Amino acid sequence: MLDASQRILAFRLLVLAAGTLPAVWLAWQWFFGDLGAVPAEAVVHFTGRTGLTLLVATIAFSPAFRFTGWIGFMIARRQIGLWAFVWLVAHMLAWMGLDQYWDWPWIRREMVELPYIRYGAAALLLLVPLALTSFRYTQKAMGYTAWHWLHRLVYVSAALGVVHLWVLTRADYLMATSFAVAVAALALFRVVDALIGRRSR
Repeated sequence: MLDASQRILAFRLLVLAAGTLPAVWLAWQWFFGDLGAVPAEAVVHFTGRTGLTLLVATIAFSPAFRFTGWIGFMIARRQIGLWAFVWLVAHMLAWMGLDQYWDWPWIRREMVELPYIRYGAAALLLLVPLALTSFRYTQKAMGYTAWHWLHRLVYVSAALGVVHLWVLTRADYLMATSFAVAVAALALFRVVDALIGRRSR
């Protein structure tokens, strides 16, 4: 049997695998030409799905802690949140480089004319201050209350990410609906939990 510290270490290694193994799989598929007829588009979509999945998992760690009381979820939350940010940055860079060929005038035009690009860019921009302030010393410098309120932007970012996915979806809405339900449920839990916490004071 593993003791408490070993279980936390094992969980953190699991989170590390969740952040890195998709990249290994993607590189493997790219190298062997298994990404379909349009590999660049496949990379863009894969990085976006992976980033959004990890972002939703980041939000889910808090309810998981509330239900189980296991501190490992809170210890690994920053780790998985940073992985989500890395994958979403990779998503935007893949779109700019592989899909738009770093054509900046065309990229600016796409951002102006296509709503789903604006939603995705806004979602990523909201994560920048969260990533920059995710470290303990920034939490201490800001104070827990200000830091906590700032990091609630993760819900807005996730919602914008879902809208981004929904708008660009053309036929099968199963994935977009699943993400939407997950984010809505997590946001509802956060609101209800906060209300219960206020009443119990």
